[in-house]
This record gives sequence, structure tokens and C-alpha cells, in this order.
Amino acid sequence: MSRHEITFNANFAQTIRMRADFIYKITPTLISITDTGLGQRSVADDIEAVSQKIEYWHQGPISPFQIMCRDGKGFSYQVHWDGKTASFFDEAQIRAL
Repeated sequence: MSRHEITFNANFAQTIRMRADFIYKITPTLISITDTGLGQRSVADDIEAVSQKIEYWHQGPISPFQIMCRDGKGFSYQVHWDGKTASFFDEAQIRAL
């Protein structure tokens, strides 16, 4: 594979089931996830599946990124993702750090 090729794993047998609906933006250091409110669950309630799906789409770990999540009410949370589990920090906890 050359340095400029992108490969995609088309193994659909391992698809991740998530019930949240979201949009996201990714930069070299930040992933920003916004809940659309159209899913069966909120992004906050389904954050592990959402994180796994983003890793699947990008074919690599997202744990090195700063991850921010905005819920349907407009509240922002920082997400700590270790590749298996997620934890949240809300805006007040972020300011206190």
C-alpha cells in the first residue's frame, strides 16, 4: 500500500448497533459529537456504541483525541474514551480542571 492510499474494512459482520443519531466533526486533535435528537437513545446514553462506530468509520482508535459531546439540550460534555468504556465531564467539571 502506498502512503496515499486509504483502505476500508468492508467486513459488515461486525457492525456496531447503536440507537443514537448524531453528527460529528473531526480535526487532528478534536472530535465534536452533536446529538440530533432523532435516535431511539441519546448520544450520552449510547456513547460507547457511538465511539465504537466512529472508530470503525475511521479505522483506528479515537482515544488520543479530545472528544466533546453536545446533547439535545445544548449541554456540552467532555468524553474520556479508553477504547472500551466512556466517562463524562460536564462543563462545570471541565472549568474546574
